[in-house]
Amino acid sequence: MISVFVAGCKTVPVSRTVRAIELLDDESAFYIAIPSSADSDLVQKIIKSYVPSLSDSNAKMICEKIDTVYCGISNKKNHMDFQCVISGNIPVNMMPKILTKKNGWETSKIIPQDSSTQYNLYSISNENFFIDMSFPSANLAVLGREVPKMIGRYDFLSKLPTDDFELNTIIEKNLADFLNGAENEIRFCANKPQSFLTILTGAKLDLKLKEVSGVFVQDEKHENQYILDLRFLFKNEKYLKAGKTLLTLAFGLTNSQSVIIGTDELQINGIKLDKNQLIKLFLP
Repeated sequence: MISVFVAGCKTVPVSRTVRAIELLDDESAFYIAIPSSADSDLVQKIIKSYVPSLSDSNAKMICEKIDTVYCGISNKKNHMDFQCVISGNIPVNMMPKILTKKNGWETSKIIPQDSSTQYNLYSISNENFFIDMSFPSANLAVLGREVPKMIGRYDFLSKLPTDDFELNTIIEKNLADFLNGAENEIRFCANKPQSFLTILTGAKLDLKLKEVSGVFVQDEKHENQYILDLRFLFKNEKYLKAGKTLLTLAFGLTNSQSVIIGTDELQINGIKLDKNQLIKLFLP
């Protein structure tokens, strides 16, 4: 039996497979999926940011077992508010040995409503930092905002019929399918795109956008750089025409790299972005 469960029975019942994307809520400003195959170094930096007690060797070992990191992020007044679900072969038996009181972690129990199953909750806090973390299965880790709610949702979904293969998500299905399809590239979508653009460009652009989405891939010629393809969805044609000029200037692009589609969509391809800009999204 997996060590983070206290189930009070001798055998573990067969459970429906819960997908990581099913645990994210719809309260974030933007969402991002980072497969380890797309950038294992970025995944390791994210893990180290939120589990500072990890040694470099442990962080590397854990990251080698991670498939994909899914995050929902919002830009609050003084910090990044985030919710994160990690899929992979999580070494749950090892985590209690790392997330110890000596390393600043407190352990408590979560018992979801209408459930008899207990889950370990690990918490750490100081003047500038607070995080919750839990491991509902050997394939999933959850951390950040609303961990008890994510655990409750996991508990509910895991008890659905085992032949229920449909994605059961809180976020919109089109968004879930888009993020869930990430394989060798980083995928993101911002339905509240203002803070996302500010971080990427360093400029406050009032563009009347409904959505920004796109993909990142590592630049084969420059290891510390990404190449971005972005899709901007505007509220109407008037804002699109003005926004095209501002975005071209903000990203330092020529007109040949941007394409208008219909009356409300702009695509900009081949944007070069320093990796440190993306890392800023995940800093506590």
